[in-house]
Amino acid sequence: MIGLTDRVPDVAAPIARAPHDDYSSPYPVVDPSKRSAAEIQALDPAAVGTVRKLDEPVAKTGGGRKPPWLFLALVVLPTLTTGIYLGYFAADRYTSEASYVIRKGGSPLTAGAALPGLGRSDDSSEAIVVFFQSRDATDHLAEDVDLKAKLMHPSADFMSGYPGIFYDETKEGLYEAMRDAVEVGIDADTGISRLKVTAFTPQDAQELATALLKEAELLINRLNDRATNDSIAFAKNIVAEDEDRVRDIQRRMTDFRNSENILDPTTQSSSQLELMTTLTQQMTEIDTEIAQLKASAPKNPRLRSLREQRTALQDQIQEIRLGLAGADTSLASKMSSYERLTLERDLAIQALTHAYASFEEARQEAFANRLYLQTIAAPNLPDRPSFPQPLFWTALVAAIGFALYRIARTMLRETMEHLA
Repeated sequence: MIGLTDRVPDVAAPIARAPHDDYSSPYPVVDPSKRSAAEIQALDPAAVGTVRKLDEPVAKTGGGRKPPWLFLALVVLPTLTTGIYLGYFAADRYTSEASYVIRKGGSPLTAGAALPGLGRSDDSSEAIVVFFQSRDATDHLAEDVDLKAKLMHPSADFMSGYPGIFYDETKEGLYEAMRDAVEVGIDADTGISRLKVTAFTPQDAQELATALLKEAELLINRLNDRATNDSIAFAKNIVAEDEDRVRDIQRRMTDFRNSENILDPTTQSSSQLELMTTLTQQMTEIDTEIAQLKASAPKNPRLRSLREQRTALQDQIQEIRLGLAGADTSLASKMSSYERLTLERDLAIQALTHAYASFEEARQEAFANRLYLQTIAAPNLPDRPSFPQPLFWTALVAAIGFALYRIARTMLRETMEHLA
């Protein structure tokens, strides 16, 4: 049996041929000093026999690491800038605090009242907050306590002072500086408002807070005057109109009495009726006596006298009757005009009485709705600065910068991988 080795023919070893002088390699020859780190590692004898995935990135050496410019720009530089400014350049500022409440006068005690016996007025509290941060408040402070001089204090720095980077030397800039120096908050549960005013000295902060509370009281008084005048103006006009109406009727009644020469037609007619009744009774008695004499002594000379008395009484009764009614000058026509005037006078007096009651009710309601600014805690005189806070703000800037750095680094890496 012939083995496999017997069937393999003998092959002569290749003979190396010397290249011709004009031979050129089809691949360019690379200078070893210009090879990259990946090529050097691939040609490293120590790497022979190792297996590397085709898509595995080649590890970079420490010599090719770029400087951390993103970390310097987003974390180191802002933190150093903030710390140096707050620690060496920022001016000390002091905050004076005060608390107050707006209540209605005469309001009963309610479950939501901030203090015993005080009625809350949340709408007015909001109005005071708006006033504290308004241009009107700035103008009043500029006139009363020289706001501009207090904000231009020599110790102020270039960022927080007026004028400065954020505030130009105009009325609008002064308003913005004052608005940033004032902070007002309202406790929704108790209705108590807290005022905080920041300045470069404790005395200025306390003076500004006191001036703001004073201006708020003046504003409350103006609101009260306006509300009081509006609420009682209509009732006051009604009272004046009814008073004029009663005076006019009284004047017309006086003219009537003078023209008719009678004080009170009703009283006079009553007396005339009583007189006529008396005369009628007397005439009845005479008629009875005449009838008796005719029956007992027809020729009695007293009958003539009785008949004359009866005729006189009859004429007098007729005259009284004509004076009461049946003629143009009778009391009936005069009583009609006088009773009309009396009715108008009674109605006018009744309307005037009702107007007085409405006027008094309007005054009481205006008093019940009157607003008061009750100071709970007067502005204090701070003994230590509240700003700046270098450690807190520097740490906050560092934390924010580091968070931005991580976000930017992640986005940049994903963008580079996507482009690769």
